Amino acid sequence: MNKKISLSIALACVFFADTAMADKIGFINDPELAQKSTALQGLQMQRDKILAVLKVDVEREAEKILSQRQELQGKASSLSQEEVGKQLDEINGAEIDLKRRAQEASAKLQKNFLEAVVSVKEKGISPVVKELAEEKGFNAILNSANAFYTDENLDITEDAIERLNKKMPKVELEKVSLAKAKEKEASKSSKKTKSGKKSK
Repeated sequence: MNKKISLSIALACVFFADTAMADKIGFINDPELAQKSTALQGLQMQRDKILAVLKVDVEREAEKILSQRQELQGKASSLSQEEVGKQLDEINGAEIDLKRRAQEASAKLQKNFLEAVVSVKEKGISPVVKELAEEKGFNAILNSANAFYTDENLDITEDAIERLNKKMPKVELEKVSLAKAKEKEASKSSKKTKSGKKSK
């Protein structure tokens, strides 16, 4: 009998303890925060704009290479086999180089974008959430998008959005281009050449 009473008291204590803890948990709708963050939305717009410019540049250079290939085909009969092979190698090399630079630029852009997003999280979202938690007396703040039910009084999404946009309204995304990728490759080649001369 005593054991049953003790067990009931223990269960009741656990229940009330959980309830007390729940009263100290706040909620933020993470997708809504991301959607209404001017910094995060701005980063996406900048990324899309840079991608669009990259696409145009790639298409422009690809058209030039195609024109060179067609021009070579037209005058191939008047050139020696050696000269045709030489020019064809140059055209193929330019095509390979364009693909490599396009891939490098795209990868660099993605890297810059992810780093900028992390920066918003670390320097903007995390400090704002911590600040609100301390003010509201929350022991933890969870993502309400994953919760079955949240009390409106415990949801601080709007407060978080307002403070985040005030603290970090915009983040500049480092630009990338095919020209920069070309300059980088030229710099590498120059260093290799100088290194080769020194070793001799």
